[in-house]
Amino acid sequence: MATREDEQAPVRGVERIVRAAIEVIAERGFRGAATSEIARRAGVAEGTIFRHFKTKQLLLDHILEPFVERVLAPIAFRDVHRLIDSDYPEFADFLRVFARNRLEVARENLPALRIFLQEVPLSPELRAMVFRHIGRHLVPELLAVIRKYQARGQVRDDPPETVLRILMSAVGGYIITRLAILPEYPWNDDLELERTIRVVTRGLAPD
Repeated sequence: MATREDEQAPVRGVERIVRAAIEVIAERGFRGAATSEIARRAGVAEGTIFRHFKTKQLLLDHILEPFVERVLAPIAFRDVHRLIDSDYPEFADFLRVFARNRLEVARENLPALRIFLQEVPLSPELRAMVFRHIGRHLVPELLAVIRKYQARGQVRDDPPETVLRILMSAVGGYIITRLAILPEYPWNDDLELERTIRVVTRGLAPD
């Protein structure tokens, strides 16, 4: 039993380092994350980090894909399939439920949202991982939803990819502004989302 615990101790140490690194990265970004701060939060000596990871970059590389796969992907997919599979009679009804759900999910996962916003524009590797684990699965399903409402005559006959880009800009723009850019402003979420949906649905209505 003692031998088994000894074997597991280094693994637990690595897990503490990785969890602490994610916390620090969420606050300061990959490039601003200091190994001394990661070590302090993990409760280990800074040299311990470099015994497991020869450089800070190797630590970040070790975190990157598991972070996308185990943190970002579950956040992105949470409730999405239920929303997509539900047949809302009007396009505005779908958008209303979808936007409120995405805002709530983002609010509950602010550290992950901050890492995403800070690092995706700067990291081709992270963008590739996000597409591989999230985009290539989620985008086709959302395009299918758009095509469904286009077939019902509720959305203009523009390329579904264009419609999706507009929706992501409008809904995602409010979520980012609400939670990351102006979080202290006294937003009325229900009112702002309703206004956003009204503008989007009017703009996307068939001529």
